[in-house]
Amino acid sequence: MATFTCQILIGQKHSYDSGIINISHTLYLSENSRPAWILSPTEKGDTNEQIQQKTTWIPTLENMLEDALVMIGLYVLKDKQLIALAKQYVQHPNKDFIELYNDVNSVGLQELYKQARKIESSHKIMISVFQGSSILQQLSVLKNYQNDIEVCQSIFTKEFSLWTRKFEETGSLNEI
Repeated sequence: MATFTCQILIGQKHSYDSGIINISHTLYLSENSRPAWILSPTEKGDTNEQIQQKTTWIPTLENMLEDALVMIGLYVLKDKQLIALAKQYVQHPNKDFIELYNDVNSVGLQELYKQARKIESSHKIMISVFQGSSILQQLSVLKNYQNDIEVCQSIFTKEFSLWTRKFEETGSLNEI
C-alpha cells in the first residue's frame, strides 16, 4: 500500500485573492521502499491539446522537492528552455516513468534545477507536507523559485495509538 507524505496542487492563481487557485494538476509524493512523485492532470484540457496522462518519477533523495519542481516546469508550465535541457540530459524524456538516478546524470540534474529556478509563472503551487515526509528538511529551496508558493503543514493531529489504546493529540486547534 502506498504511503503519501506530500500533496502539491498546481493551477492558476486568482488575480485578487491569494487563497484561491484553479487547480490543473496534482502531484503526490509516495514514500515506501522507494519514493515516487506521481503527477496527474485534474481536467481534460483543450480538444486540440494532447491530454497528458499520469507521469511518475523516482526522485533523488537529496533533492526530492526540486525534482518535483522540475516536473512542474516540464509538464505543467511547459517551459521551453527546461524542455530543451531535458531533451539534452534525460534519457527518453518523453517516458511516463523516469528514474532520476538512472535516466539523468548529476550534472544534467543540476542544470535542470538551475533552469527550473528561473521560470517565472502566473501559476500557484500549494504544498501540503504531512508529518514524516522526507521533504520537510528541503522546504527552504522554495525561496529560490519564481512562483507563488504556499506551504501547509500539520498544526494538529489526533491519532489512535495501538500501544496505549487511546487517541493521542499533538498540536492545537486554538484559533489564531
